[in-house]
Amino acid sequence: DVLLSIEAMKMETALHAEKDGVISEVLVRAGDQIDAKDLLVVFNTR
Repeated sequence: DVLLSIEAMKMETALHAEKDGVISEVLVRAGDQIDAKDLLVVFNTR
């Protein structure tokens, strides 16, 4: 499943989870500018 999508330079990239789990917290909002090493979500594996 897609966790979130990132748009950069008019291209959209989907981020996928490598393991099953639950997103417990989203740390960004639509329209936020992010850097490469920013934490975007808190993801807990089951």
